[in-house]
Amino acid sequence: MPPRKKQKTATGSTSSTSESKPQTAFPTVDELERAETQYKRALELRAAEHTRGKSTTAAELRELDAWLVDTEKGLLGKIVSGEELTKADLASLMKWKLSRGKSRPTLLAMVQSNSEALVASSTKKSLQTASDAKDDINKGLLAIPQACALKGVGAATASALLTLQPPHLLPFMSDEAASFFESTLGPVKYTDAFYAKFARAVDGEVRKLNEEMGKDSWTAFRLERALFSVCVLRRVDERDEAV
Repeated sequence: MPPRKKQKTATGSTSSTSESKPQTAFPTVDELERAETQYKRALELRAAEHTRGKSTTAAELRELDAWLVDTEKGLLGKIVSGEELTKADLASLMKWKLSRGKSRPTLLAMVQSNSEALVASSTKKSLQTASDAKDDINKGLLAIPQACALKGVGAATASALLTLQPPHLLPFMSDEAASFFESTLGPVKYTDAFYAKFARAVDGEVRKLNEEMGKDSWTAFRLERALFSVCVLRRVDERDEAV
């Protein structure tokens, strides 16, 4: 991918300062499947620890998460149908990302400063690239800088959008999911270069899982959600044990 300037954040840093410390043990298939069934609980727990005292409530996070994957009236439905995305869609996606992960209020204002025309053209181009990539992760990665043409959109935010595009090749780079790869990739950075390494690592794990299961049931989208749940639930278990 062509080099791109680092995306400025509210803190001015490209390194992760998330509560999600590096994970030493990658989950087994059984643990991933169990955690996947507890995603809603993990989301509630994350909301409770992250949205306390914030403008976004746990209920709002639940609503945003449901909207994200709604195949009829949500963002996924619009993407699958090829409907043009709007600035309101992008703002809601950013609200979901910030309330599920790290709070950086300035990013929302930056996203909202984009024109409707630029949002429509950039998202359409990047989603099409992700769709055309099929199962080729290197081709899929070409969609990241296309989405990042939008103000306030860095690699992580771009991945939150592009992971929804079938065949769900690109993973959302949540801090929780990325924490499982820090032992091999190093500390999380919100750059195109780090995202590319993360996406390839996730793609490798997806292929291993599908080979082990004997069917193509896992996707990057599905694995991120399972890893998110594992990370949050492990953190809660560690706190309970410390009490």
